Amino acid sequence: MGTALSRVRLALQSLRVISAAYDKLNKRIQESPGIPVSDPSTPYWAIPAAPIAQHGSESKLPPYADVVIVGSGITGTAVARTLLDSSSKDWAGDLKIVMLEARDACSGATARNGGHITPLQYHDYVALKQEHGADMAKSIIKFRLTHLEELIRVSKEEDILADSQCREVETFDVFFDPETYDSAIQNLKEFLDDMPDQRKMWRVVGAEECVKSLQFSQTVVGAIATTGGAAHPYRLVTGILSRLLTSYPSNFHLFTHTPCLSITPSTGSGIEPFYTVSTSKGTIRARHVVHATNAWASHLLPPMRGKIVPVRAHMSAQRPGMGLGGTDGLKPKSRNGKAPSANDSVLTLTDAGTGSVDSWLGTRSFVMYADGRYDYLTQQPSESSLQSLYPSPAAEFMFGGGLGHGELAEQTLMSEVGLSDDRSWSLETGAYLGGALSVYFGQWGAEGRVMEGKSADNSTVRSLAGEEIDDGRVKKLWTGIIGVSADGRPWVGRLPAKISGRRVASSWKGKAGEITRLAPSGEWIAAGYSGEGMVHAYMSGKALAHMLLGHTEHNELPEALLVTEARWKKAKIESRIDGFVA
Repeated sequence: MGTALSRVRLALQSLRVISAAYDKLNKRIQESPGIPVSDPSTPYWAIPAAPIAQHGSESKLPPYADVVIVGSGITGTAVARTLLDSSSKDWAGDLKIVMLEARDACSGATARNGGHITPLQYHDYVALKQEHGADMAKSIIKFRLTHLEELIRVSKEEDILADSQCREVETFDVFFDPETYDSAIQNLKEFLDDMPDQRKMWRVVGAEECVKSLQFSQTVVGAIATTGGAAHPYRLVTGILSRLLTSYPSNFHLFTHTPCLSITPSTGSGIEPFYTVSTSKGTIRARHVVHATNAWASHLLPPMRGKIVPVRAHMSAQRPGMGLGGTDGLKPKSRNGKAPSANDSVLTLTDAGTGSVDSWLGTRSFVMYADGRYDYLTQQPSESSLQSLYPSPAAEFMFGGGLGHGELAEQTLMSEVGLSDDRSWSLETGAYLGGALSVYFGQWGAEGRVMEGKSADNSTVRSLAGEEIDDGRVKKLWTGIIGVSADGRPWVGRLPAKISGRRVASSWKGKAGEITRLAPSGEWIAAGYSGEGMVHAYMSGKALAHMLLGHTEHNELPEALLVTEARWKKAKIESRIDGFVA
């Protein structure tokens, strides 16, 4: 009897702990994420910092802008670039845009992510089809797929291909438990049955090839491979912003370390439809406000609390293991003996373990699935043949994840969901990331070789970064705040007054000499990418800019991503959290 009572008491105590944790989580989700903390952990991507990192931090705000963009990541940059380059052809440069950033330029999720431009396709397709129908599911997948080609095109147009590292890679979903692998194969089959034009892009990789050609450990079950992309997200965005500041000095103004504190609309019939945007430096009047802050969006949009929820995610930069990917000192080569190009996705390894290894440095990316874990890995190139402002890359492994690792996955998630502080990291998750690669890759990942990129004066990245880079296997560990959407889809478009919480006068017709060619005044949003911003954000921002310009011919955005009151009422974050901890 005593033992039975003890078990009951232990069970009740566990339930109380879980209940208290859920209550704390629910309270955190409904709170404002605040503005980004002023002293975040430094992502490896931002070492060394871009020349425009603190642009406008000491400058005075102008009194007026046609458009105020809050946030300087990939979304806000896509909006600004599209608005400026489109309007300059017809409007003689009349458009005035102000971009506000709470910290350094591009210091949010864009600069803190894994660098993947590889969309979820078969992974989501079946669920998307069940919820939205086959046509809309295909439209969403195709929208995601447009990002790689677009970002490579933009990098070339901006002449930042070397800095951005935008390139095609061969990407692998790698599985370490049979059940998850079998489920993935079934989902892939249904996806390819419905989208046969994609069939040639995919192949299934058996366990033996995973060991011999991909250098994974003997615990691997199999993999699914296709073409994907990778990039240096920080240098991509700061490179574009640098060009915009130079090309449009009187039209585009970036103010870093200038957080947006509040937004107040004009009211009353016949009153000019201005918003008063309050910042740490004073106020600015604007006809349009674009919310491009992703996880922090609900700070200025209280009705979006519980619809876009911040979640703290962990990332690391690591030295590749000796021999892994051909880092054993052999000169990189492909099957034909020539140096591999950035777009060479047919690189394989031969005679693994004998020293005769063809290099796949920077040409592959991976997502690892194992017992509920979802870890992701890209690799920077070993060097660049193109001229760059920055030190050459050193084949760094950019490895993230760990959110659902181990038996304490539920507790880990409970502590990270709703958290918007990216100053520090979980010791447990950091330790996991530091050791997981050597387990995934076995002997190849056991020991890290010191490979540091060289700058023009032959100095290393470490000397440029001072004490920012560690000497061990893990060069840098940091966190980033992703914005998880309650229904799993980004929120893009004009915000209805019920969602923004603000209504602006709409009867004003404009004055002579002032721009009225934009859409009617309002607030706009592109946010809630749920950790998949590199395959949602740029084209969402571009689509949003065309909406602002009143263009109707640019309709690549799937309707399911648009902001509507009906969708807002239906979206419940509880179902997403249940999915995380199930």
